[in-house]
Amino acid sequence: MIVTLYDWRTALRELGDVWGDLVASRPYNPSLHPQWLDATLTAWAYDGSARVALVRNGGDIAVIPFLVRTRTVLGLPVRCIELCSNIFSYHAEIPCAGALPELLQAFLDHSGLSSWDALRVVNVVADSPTAVALKSLPGQAAVSVRKGESSPYLRIDRNWSEYLKTRAKKVRANITRSQRLMQQAGETAMVWYERDCDPRQLLQDMLDIEARSWKLDAGVAIVAGTPQCAYHERLLPWLAANGMLANVLYVKDRPVAYTLCAVWRGWVGQLKTSFAAELRDAGSRVIHSSLERAFQNGCTEYDFLGDAAPHKMRWADQVRAHEDVWLFGPHLRGRALGAFKTLADHVHARQQARRAVAQPAPTGDSET
Repeated sequence: MIVTLYDWRTALRELGDVWGDLVASRPYNPSLHPQWLDATLTAWAYDGSARVALVRNGGDIAVIPFLVRTRTVLGLPVRCIELCSNIFSYHAEIPCAGALPELLQAFLDHSGLSSWDALRVVNVVADSPTAVALKSLPGQAAVSVRKGESSPYLRIDRNWSEYLKTRAKKVRANITRSQRLMQQAGETAMVWYERDCDPRQLLQDMLDIEARSWKLDAGVAIVAGTPQCAYHERLLPWLAANGMLANVLYVKDRPVAYTLCAVWRGWVGQLKTSFAAELRDAGSRVIHSSLERAFQNGCTEYDFLGDAAPHKMRWADQVRAHEDVWLFGPHLRGRALGAFKTLADHVHARQQARRAVAQPAPTGDSET
């Protein structure tokens, strides 16, 4: 078993091709690709502290990008090894070919790691090889598992017309309604950005729309000069080269709504969508159009990403479950912190149960 540690830039230079091929050759999400992760870490200024472990055992291989960060559990500091995908990614896993439990254990036992209390993995796909490996490693003090996102998606196994017949009458009526209202408002064009496009105009339109959306007041809009903007500036050219499905609706020659999706081996993932606050139905219009385009392009899955929401579940019949996992080390401190984390989990579960009783199920017709 050979474990080699690299700083981030060296890993990209020396492992980039092997790492990228590993992600591309297996059913991993593209947000785990080294170039996508680099856009994430660079935008949020973690590229200087990130490291990458290459673990080999004969023909078996795992690539583990990680950070060492301090968290708190019930006020106590916990020194964590965290996957770089914790910063921002979808459907997190450890890219691996071979026996992941053995490779992961070799990584955790490596003398080149700083002392650590826990391995923390956010939003890992439940029941995936990574989740199974994390929960089955021998000799660890404790494993804490909390429910993560339930991400809605739909399998594309029929044509658009046949699929629409499976949707509620209200959903089909909303398509006609949004088309009619946008025409009345002065719809000019639906502009598409796909593979090999120039994404600069797309980003400019996205910023224009975000500045006029409800997201600005909520503090979640993409704004020039922020890490969110820097992230998209780096990511969009990579998406354009590897797979993009984005559309911008223009009304009276001005952009009013957009949907941004990644395309990867037939998978379509909805990364971002927004609309100008004064034209709510524009949001519906771009989402309907994005879905239809995915069907027309022969894609096999449309993934809404993020957690389940009513407007997503109108389109999707399935959800992909995720988990947040803490794996505590076998030493005395790890065992003690693991016990405190178990207590914190019980407190969290009781709080969640009380909120569920106090708050009615969400309703509404918002599409974005």
